[in-house]
Amino acid sequence: MVPLRLSVTLGEYGAGELEDSQSAFARPYRRLVGDGTDPGNISYVLIRSALSHDYKMLGTLCETPGQRLLFFPGCRIRRLNGLFNRKPTIAARALGGIVDHITFQTSNRRGHITEVLSNGKRRVALKLPRRQEVGQDLYAWFGITLNSVASLDSVPGKLLFSADCPASDVDRRLELFRNACKASRICTLPVAQPTAEAFLQVNFFVDFDPGQSRAQTRTFLPNGPPELRQAIEIPSTMTAELHGLWLHDGLSMIKIHPIVWEGQPAHEVVFGF
Repeated sequence: MVPLRLSVTLGEYGAGELEDSQSAFARPYRRLVGDGTDPGNISYVLIRSALSHDYKMLGTLCETPGQRLLFFPGCRIRRLNGLFNRKPTIAARALGGIVDHITFQTSNRRGHITEVLSNGKRRVALKLPRRQEVGQDLYAWFGITLNSVASLDSVPGKLLFSADCPASDVDRRLELFRNACKASRICTLPVAQPTAEAFLQVNFFVDFDPGQSRAQTRTFLPNGPPELRQAIEIPSTMTAELHGLWLHDGLSMIKIHPIVWEGQPAHEVVFGF
């Protein structure tokens, strides 16, 4: 294997240089260089902090040539400490890995969670059932519950990272890397900042009929333990303030629904499915 030192430039969205091979900016490219897996079209999803006016990294979205959507969370804490089901008769299932990325298969609407192990290897930690259709051709993918925007990675002006590449395929993989970097795009998400008594919920949907009006949407808010310290009252639906990110096929969109709600999370970061 040939050790490579690579970089991604974020320009005006960040400041300074940072070396972090586990950043959500770097992980799709390390997968490309190490495994030869083409990440396809890449979009960085950023949140701007109202307090510091700095950008934070929510995650990286990849549209692969194999009709899969991959999301690499940008949280500092990515431990998959539980699968939470809000039906009271079903207990949370204990999981112990570190989330690398979350997959949505557009062909069958199913998904899975890939974890990264202590030796750097990746494996499927959990296969998810067919994603729930919450509106005509609108599918719930996953949600992130954040105690604070501070739990997200900072955005540098330039990110440095390392990756090992087979000596026999260095040129091809470097060319894929350069092309993916050049074609990448940045999506900024306007989000109100949670107060000390509130949390931020960011829900992701895949919309296969984006021209359709979406007046209401499911909230998918946590309503108590194990995600929150205490039970709270939540609405089942609310006005659909969805932010859209067109996919490169021009036929479908990622819809992102950020919600600030009163409640005290039991963890810094929780992934919900």
